[in-house]
This record gives sequence, C-alpha cells and structure tokens, in this order.
Amino acid sequence: MSRFSFIEQDLPVLSAKMKGVEGYENISGEIFVYKLEKGLCLYADFTGLPALQYLPFHIHEGTSCENAGGHLLEFPDVMSDSSGNASTHYCFDKLSVSEISGRAIVLHRKVGENEPKIACGILKFIA
Repeated sequence: MSRFSFIEQDLPVLSAKMKGVEGYENISGEIFVYKLEKGLCLYADFTGLPALQYLPFHIHEGTSCENAGGHLLEFPDVMSDSSGNASTHYCFDKLSVSEISGRAIVLHRKVGENEPKIACGILKFIA
C-alpha cells in the first residue's frame, strides 16, 4: 500500500521552493501539491522561521513574489517550533491544479494588524 494511498498519485503535481525575503534570508521551505480524486492536498516544510510564532499562509492571485496580489486561498496559520521549523498540510476542494499553478504562495508574519511577507515561492508543475 502506498504511503499516500488516498492520493491519486504518489508523485506531486506542483511544487514551490520557498525563500525568505529581505530581513528573513534564513527562511527556506518546500511545498508539494498532490492531486486527490476530488481536490488537492498541499504539504509544506519550513526552516529558519521566527520561533514559536503563528504565521499566516496563503496562495495569492499574482504570479510573482514581487507582485503577489490578493489572497486566492487562505490556510490556517502555520505554527513554528522553538527551533524555527514547521511542517503542515492542508487538503481542499475549492480550486484545481490549473487554478493554482503559477501562483505565488506566501508566508506572512503578524505584526499588529499588518501581515508583512517573510517568504514566497511560485507553484510550478513538476516535469
């Protein structure tokens, strides 16, 4: 039996390399998106995060990290551990692979009412 037997395929269809923005250069991460029979599952791993923080995480409408645009899909916040690491996954049926491919995926930091971007990547088809 497959490790991800609930997923149509064991290989992800999309991925993104997350990189920290200026001031957060130590952040890195990987995102993998798997196709389900009715929806998608996204798996994310991060290192170099601010320790012990809830960090907002979204797929944005834009197709670049410089101009990410508004939120296309919001996920529950990511929680970093005391070493600045975090892993999470989300399954959703609101969007298809084609609707999120090429989109910016952004990790934010809560600062009062603001959520500045601290890391970004672009969801790309895996060849």
